[in-house]
Amino acid sequence: MAAEKIEKALVEAKDKLSQLGIEEQLVSEIEWCLGSYAHDQNAEGLYVKGAEAYTALEKFKKTNARKVSKKLLDDLEKAIKSK
Repeated sequence: MAAEKIEKALVEAKDKLSQLGIEEQLVSEIEWCLGSYAHDQNAEGLYVKGAEAYTALEKFKKTNARKVSKKLLDDLEKAIKSK
């Protein structure tokens, strides 16, 4: 259940990072981790990249408050902590 939450939240975070055009390397790493998780069901990398995505989105939100929703950050944070 927790792995499903982080997977869903990470997909949403990846989409937002792509939409904003920031952290292209992180987006690539998230895509790789999602593919890896689909193959081996080991969610450890999802939590690591989820934390990195959270930090990147939170930093971006400080200067562009309306472009990153509080709900996205809250969902991502809850998913990371559900580990």
